[in-house]
Parts: sequence; C-alpha cells; structure tokens
Amino acid sequence: MSWYFIETERFQEEQVKEVLLNSQFDAFVPKKEMYFKKGDLTMLTLRFLFPETVLIHDPASPPQFAKKLNEWLDRNQPGSEGIHREADAYFSLASDEKETLEQLLDEKKILRFSTGIIQNKELHVLKGPLQGHEKEIQKIKRHQRLATLPVKLCGQAIPLILGLEVIEKNG
Repeated sequence: MSWYFIETERFQEEQVKEVLLNSQFDAFVPKKEMYFKKGDLTMLTLRFLFPETVLIHDPASPPQFAKKLNEWLDRNQPGSEGIHREADAYFSLASDEKETLEQLLDEKKILRFSTGIIQNKELHVLKGPLQGHEKEIQKIKRHQRLATLPVKLCGQAIPLILGLEVIEKNG
C-alpha cells in the first residue's frame, strides 16, 4: 500500500479529507504538536505536518491511482474543487520513506512532542517520536522548543520542524 500526496488549496485540507473519506478513499492529514505562545499564554496545539496536503493510503500503482483519482475528479464531486489535479502521477512515498513516517506518527497520524536533555553537548531524547533520531537532528532551537529533522520524502530530503523541549542542559 502506498501513501499518495494530494495537494489542496490553502486551509482546505480538512474539508478535502472529509470529501475523500466520504468517497471511499482512505485519506488522512498528518499533524504535529507544537507550542503556541501569545503574550503570557503558552499552549500545545496541532499544526499540519505538510500544509496544503492530504495523504491517501491506496494499494494501486502510481499510474493506476492517478487514473482512479482523476476519473473521480472528472465527475466533479462536490468539495473536490480544492484538489490540485496532476496529469500523470501524484507524489508517493517509497516503502522506506513510508516506514520512517509511520514510525514518527502515532495511530491518530499525529507527530507528538518530544522531550529530551542535553548532556556534554549531546542530545538524549527521553520521550517522544524523536527517540532514536538524535544523531539525525540538524538544529535545535531550545527557547522555541523546536528541532529540525531531515526526512527523505518523495526522493528528496525535507527538513521537518518538530516539537522538542530540552528540559535540562549540562555540560
């Protein structure tokens, strides 16, 4: 089974997902937990992992999937106008790319916030999906509670900005 990336109009991800789910497509919108700060208020929120994108889980090969989705789009389904149509193929993940993303996401397709410590200038993730990826993290912004993890998607390295709180630093 492949995961296909479907580009959408901005702010229409959830609407497009619902239309696809109601049309028998296995669609989902991966999200990530991030801290949001406004004034003195700080809270954990959910943001889109891939803005303007809906993913579809489908067993068809890329050409078969493109044909299936485009035929569905040709029928002008209500709510489908937010989908960007591709002529021949939609981006899909290779099996190793899909495995990496599945390992990071929970069962609700949410990339949860991670917690770690820095000892002797080395990051140790104590909790969360970034556990085991410490050596791959390129950048940490401690005060913003962010980490940059490059992930290979659709054949290219994509830097994902993810939530990471460093609760202790020594050395």
